[in-house]
Amino acid sequence: MPLQMESELKFPMGSTTSLSEQSVNDFVSLIKRVSGAMDRQRIIEVFKQHFCKVSGDYYARSSSLSWAESDMCSQAQNAAKDAPNFIAAVYEALEELEHSGATVPTVQHINQILQNNQDHYQIIDDQLIQTVGGVTAPEISESISNSVMRALGDAKTLIGTMDSSSAIDRAHTALHGYLVQLCADNQIDLPNDPTASKAFKQLRQFHPALQATGHRAEEVTRVLNSFAASIDAFSTLRNKASLAHVNDLLDVPEATAIVNAMYTVFRYIQDCMRRG
Repeated sequence: MPLQMESELKFPMGSTTSLSEQSVNDFVSLIKRVSGAMDRQRIIEVFKQHFCKVSGDYYARSSSLSWAESDMCSQAQNAAKDAPNFIAAVYEALEELEHSGATVPTVQHINQILQNNQDHYQIIDDQLIQTVGGVTAPEISESISNSVMRALGDAKTLIGTMDSSSAIDRAHTALHGYLVQLCADNQIDLPNDPTASKAFKQLRQFHPALQATGHRAEEVTRVLNSFAASIDAFSTLRNKASLAHVNDLLDVPEATAIVNAMYTVFRYIQDCMRRG
């Protein structure tokens, strides 16, 4: 199944966006680790075919495995001048090889390469979405529920556009769902229909990973207490200044700043969970 993406990503107007050199190198390294019962060169040829479709290069089978790998590297560089379609080429080649019985990396591997190298794309539910610079978007992982992942994907697509106020609703939905999910996963009691602020306060109180006990803990705690007040404000803005209801909307810079603030809270909690 082809990777889904918005038409402006698949058919860009004007110049295309290139993938970073490091991401290209990381993808080439990942490709070289794909294995299966089939001939090794056949695996490389599949990637060559998909890259040539993106770059417009003429495809021809190479005379040996070493030449195939060399040609694949060159064709990957050419295809990477169009980042979204390069990513689609990798995704679709892996899918084709998996159907042929090969052992292939997952979408999480693709997303990790893109995130590590600050290439602002992620694959969520078989759809490529474009993220934004500035505050790093929350990580997508298997531990996050599908509804939270979808809401994050929607927010990433909308942030920084004329629909940034819609991103407030979707980012708030993701943050709220994530906080409630963490409480449930860690047997932390919540009232019926808990607010995002209540879930955050319960996590701060009862989850050891969110206890500020290191250097300058008192000042850090004051900052974290301000997060709780901010989460209350996020909920109000979601209800009063987004398209969740009929509202007067925030301008793009303010809406983008609010979504980035929610991302900061989200990422802080994710980092704490890894520490815990």
